[in-house]
Amino acid sequence: MSLPLLAVVWLLVLLDCSLMGYRLALGTSGLVRKRPAHLRAAGRGALLGIVPAAAVTVVALVLVDRGGPSVADELDAALARLAVVGGVYAVVILGTWAACIIPTVTVQTVASVVVFGPLTLLRPVIVVLAVGVAVVPDASAPLVALGALVAIPGVVIEPVLDRRVARRLLAPGPG
Repeated sequence: MSLPLLAVVWLLVLLDCSLMGYRLALGTSGLVRKRPAHLRAAGRGALLGIVPAAAVTVVALVLVDRGGPSVADELDAALARLAVVGGVYAVVILGTWAACIIPTVTVQTVASVVVFGPLTLLRPVIVVLAVGVAVVPDASAPLVALGALVAIPGVVIEPVLDRRVARRLLAPGPG
């Protein structure tokens, strides 16, 4: 299994999870200076992403150990395909985010409405697409199992956390 490819996929997962943490924190703070709270939320999201990424990595290592070089080669090819789809998504997101550094409300609003909004809604579709592109060409049992281990948390984690955040916001306060 290629360590550079694995590192790229880990970076993509951690970036996605940190953005998820940031999105879930939006609108949840009454602070005037929200940047520290948003950065903490992004960090918590990235830390949360370590758990599924580590689980998939451990399962992949066990499958490579049992399956030998052919499984390692299939996994490397799948990781490369996954990295391409995830990389394109990351480039669009990071490019748009970089444009938001321009201190104009117009650029920031257009970026939010035209790019961030739709891509946030399409995120589960992109996760499934990336896993499909990675797995389908060599749909062996180990790759299908790993694909499921990636797709299920990738699709489910944000809505589950979003409900938890919503419950916390709607809970009656003290008094």
